[in-house]
Amino acid sequence: MPVALSISAQFQERTAVDLVNDALRGSVIDILRSLIPTLHPYTNEEAFNVILNSPEMTARSFRAFHDNPQAFADLLRGPGDQPIGNDNEPLSCGRTLADVVSLIVRAVAKRYFRAKLGLKQSPTPAQEAPSTLIDRLSQLLKPGPPPRKIRKIPSQSDRLFMAMRDYLLFEWQLRLIPHYVGLPLSLVHGLGSRILDFREIEDIQWMVRTGQMLPAPRHREQEDPPPTTTARLEPTEQTESSSPPMTPKWAATRPGVDRERYVAAVLGRVNVKLAKRLLQELGLNPRELAVVLLCAYQSLPKADYQRFGASAPDSHEANRFIAAALTARFGRNTDRATCAEFARLYLANARSAV
Repeated sequence: MPVALSISAQFQERTAVDLVNDALRGSVIDILRSLIPTLHPYTNEEAFNVILNSPEMTARSFRAFHDNPQAFADLLRGPGDQPIGNDNEPLSCGRTLADVVSLIVRAVAKRYFRAKLGLKQSPTPAQEAPSTLIDRLSQLLKPGPPPRKIRKIPSQSDRLFMAMRDYLLFEWQLRLIPHYVGLPLSLVHGLGSRILDFREIEDIQWMVRTGQMLPAPRHREQEDPPPTTTARLEPTEQTESSSPPMTPKWAATRPGVDRERYVAAVLGRVNVKLAKRLLQELGLNPRELAVVLLCAYQSLPKADYQRFGASAPDSHEANRFIAAALTARFGRNTDRATCAEFARLYLANARSAV
């Protein structure tokens, strides 16, 4: 998301950050509201907060910016009213586009950390209220106590943000912010700038789970295919037949159990919004996801699967499932050992969150 060029002389004494915020809340949001249908009902201020309160919505706004360069062309100009040539050329406010990106990423991370970890309030001692009119009048005549010095104690969210602040720089980190929130503070300090080496969700999740630093990013054996955007688990054009998905032999249903009813019952326990996120995060087609869910049902305690299936797509249950699946490479691979490793990781993460 860019910063506006046109800054009138009356605002020249304001700081660059003030000018960036004015542009983001004004011209930039005007354009984004016209490009993103879900923002149409909101005012500029409301849309601004909707975007910054969600890493996913911020990423969607960046995609709109990249997909519609002409819509933002008049805003990307330098001090001489000339279009900027790259992200590191100064804009009219004195900051670069790369600076603006980092300001946005930091704002999103700060809001997300506070939403997930909370703001710790310093307790204030309760004062006993005077019980009678005489007591109240006497209280009024007493000299007031000297003002107390209140020391602000940084919250857990603020400590994490300050530890990461200098390394929240790039657009690609937006997808990692929901996973950064689980990193131990000591590990963040130990990593320092090396945290920028880790771009995969599974690497961050591994460090969250173990509390240990990876010496280097782990190379994936192969690139995942582009995620599908459909959330349907029923047969689609991508599936080769209308028959129920085939589960591995080790996960076959018991004799006498109607297979189609069994599949429908298992898949029906997972809500559609959650299924859509699983399709995107795990890079599966609907038929492959159906097999994964069938195997997960047979690998996990039934109560855990039921709780997972009813959870929201951005819930801790969903995040634990995805992290365990990615770490165990549970997806297209559904052999017994892989499923067992997935179940172990998922249950370990579930217990550690209690």
